[in-house]
Amino acid sequence: MKRIVDIKMHPLSWHVLKKQYDFDGTAVDLKEGWLYNIVTQCLRRRPVMSPWEFSRMPQGMVDGRVYILEYDYNRYGGYMSMAKQANLSVIIFRRERERLCNLTATAHVMAGVSRDTAMRYFLEKEGYEDDEITFAALRKHYQRHYRHNEEDILHDFNQLNISKQHKNEQ
Repeated sequence: MKRIVDIKMHPLSWHVLKKQYDFDGTAVDLKEGWLYNIVTQCLRRRPVMSPWEFSRMPQGMVDGRVYILEYDYNRYGGYMSMAKQANLSVIIFRRERERLCNLTATAHVMAGVSRDTAMRYFLEKEGYEDDEITFAALRKHYQRHYRHNEEDILHDFNQLNISKQHKNEQ
């Protein structure tokens, strides 16, 4: 038997959950993977929330729902504080943003595709809307944190080619 836990999330985080896990139209079934373990550790038994927690919730969050097992509901509870909801959303958001930046860097370095073209392609391919993540926000993050990684990717690729050549020669 499964129970439902309500969670407020960033629109991108909710989009990722619906896409990567089983979504039946009501809630997302996280199965029992790494994210399920994080969710269960964030739960508590009573919805005791102080007034300051409501002011800390970022704007623009959407309502999401996840399934947890009856056993975990009875053991941990079915409520999550606003701060933990926001933190869970940030974990998923950052992980997806890093994945998009890695795809962009790889496409740029390996295939010679322009960064902007690769970013737009991956945003469109994943079906992201502007309220989830904008091209400008992704581009700015990439410029700040990934431009220097392009040389590392190229170096790693060259090392793989060198080791492959040595293996073929032997």
